[in-house]
Amino acid sequence: MKIQIIAAGQLKQGPERELFQEYAKRLSYPIKLVEIAIRQDKAIPASSYLKAITKEDFVILLDEVGENLSSREFAKKINNLNETNKRLCFIIGGADGIPQEVKNLSRFSISFGKLTWPHLLVRALLAEQLYRAQQIISNHPYHRD
Repeated sequence: MKIQIIAAGQLKQGPERELFQEYAKRLSYPIKLVEIAIRQDKAIPASSYLKAITKEDFVILLDEVGENLSSREFAKKINNLNETNKRLCFIIGGADGIPQEVKNLSRFSISFGKLTWPHLLVRALLAEQLYRAQQIISNHPYHRD
């Protein structure tokens, strides 16, 4: 499986970065993180996201209006997508959301609930859910219902 996360903002040293790195290193497959620099007074242009996406990628948005999946449902979806041999490309937008041009490329979107999460923390949440999905798929007892 190939995973790429394209995320608004840049993680500096701190707990969010450490948490992301901890779960990323637990994965049995590589995960690539592409960070997009942001300015507080400007929305991120679509081109900043698009230069990291290929037409072969399976684009998945993290969006507040996306599907609210359980961990088991997420694992099943990831397992099914793994069979496509496409790179899974997760997009995490900034405060102004994700440009429509990028949204048009997505196959589906997922939500981590109705709460608003800092985009720097969302990448750690995503990495943990990818690790949890890996463990669910392999029938490891990490996940408990």
